[in-house]
Amino acid sequence: MIPFRLPRRTSPADLRFVYLNLRDHPRGHLQLAALVSAGFVPSLVIDEDSPLADGGRAGQLAELKRVRGFVEPEPTREFCQRHGIAYRTVAHHNDDATTELLRAAEADMVVLGDTRILKTHILSLVPHGIVNVHPGYLPEVRGNNPYLWAVIHNLTQGVSVHLIDAGVDRGPLLRTRAVPMPAGISLPELVHLLNEECAALLVEVMKEIVGGTATLSPQPDDTRLTFREARPEIRELVRTMLRERAAATIART
Repeated sequence: MIPFRLPRRTSPADLRFVYLNLRDHPRGHLQLAALVSAGFVPSLVIDEDSPLADGGRAGQLAELKRVRGFVEPEPTREFCQRHGIAYRTVAHHNDDATTELLRAAEADMVVLGDTRILKTHILSLVPHGIVNVHPGYLPEVRGNNPYLWAVIHNLTQGVSVHLIDAGVDRGPLLRTRAVPMPAGISLPELVHLLNEECAALLVEVMKEIVGGTATLSPQPDDTRLTFREARPEIRELVRTMLRERAAATIART
């Protein structure tokens, strides 16, 4: 393990970072709210306002609205206004507007909510890297929709916080956490559970960074599959598998 320390950054208020998210993505918003609640207030939030953002937000909300008690979060713009956080939107997180905003911010690091894959020219714009939160257990489940593929292939459910590099979900790990699936859990409940775990683990990692105890663990350079975006029929298969598991659990009790 490699120590990951930022000189003269010993409290949340010392750390200067920029937060990137697809506009109003629920998991990204939840992570942002958890950071602010813990005292980690970004100097700037950059939301990507694009068809990709619209699709990602709609897909998450379609699941989360099926969870009892779920309340749709306020728009990120309004959240930032309430907390005095500078807020900007861009058409694409790899575009010139994002580059200019990051250069002007002079941040220590970038923290990601839910974003597209960032290109290498973005990775080099901050001195201490870009922190990503992955709703899957690395290095076991890389790529898109990891929680779906974990169900399909009977892999570990979990969340991971890592620095990004030119690979997809292959940068060095800051923390991972396996998340056991409660008996009878539905797909919307699984998405909600992992979102909550992503936010919690991110805050823990940020506290370790300013506390001087954070470490990096390089991932193995292996040929494990990187999963692609799951087609609608894969999502429906996962719903069926989870329903069958729930029924089997009931039958055993």
